[in-house]
Amino acid sequence: MSKIELITAAVCPFAQRTHMTLIEKGLEFERREVDLSNKPDWFEEVSPYSKVPVVKIGDQVVWESAVINEFIDEQFPDRPMMPGDPYLRAQARIWIDYCNTRWVDDFYDLLSEREPGKQAVLRGKVIADMRTIEFDGMAKLSDGPFWLGAEVSLIDMTFYPFFERFGMLSHYRDVAIPDDCVRLTRWLNLMRERESVKATMHDDAYYIASYTKYAED
Repeated sequence: MSKIELITAAVCPFAQRTHMTLIEKGLEFERREVDLSNKPDWFEEVSPYSKVPVVKIGDQVVWESAVINEFIDEQFPDRPMMPGDPYLRAQARIWIDYCNTRWVDDFYDLLSEREPGKQAVLRGKVIADMRTIEFDGMAKLSDGPFWLGAEVSLIDMTFYPFFERFGMLSHYRDVAIPDDCVRLTRWLNLMRERESVKATMHDDAYYIASYTKYAED
């Protein structure tokens, strides 16, 4: 098997998803950091969307974090991170899609909104999203502590990076995880103990500085 190369950027939550997945799978890989504010010429050749992450394995090039993560899980079947059961696998994909199309959009909409009245509306949407995650997602899929039970899955990889950045969102937009989201809070604390998180994480100060352009410019 050819070497695995991860093209990434430390600040990017989508790239962190794939970085974590590679670690959780126990795979050896080379990491190539890209400065997203000064992208090298070669980057456009491997990333048609001009975004990270990108994974290269020999002459195989895959982009988009959700696609990459399933590709990795299927290419390297040890330590599977998607259910074998077709219905549960469909449920996992539904929640990955929820993250990508609802949670991420509402997260960034709140972060980038400058007008206080609109912020209040968007803050309500983010809080509602977290209750959906808690009661319609985590509570129904398994007994925990992770999304699909005792072991982490690609759903955990998909959501976690945005909750790592939640302290930054709270700093700029005064939003908190609701007290009734006990599964979500427990999950977040357990995720922080995983080696894949410890190897890729940054603190709130890093994200507060890195996301200033979204929140204040």
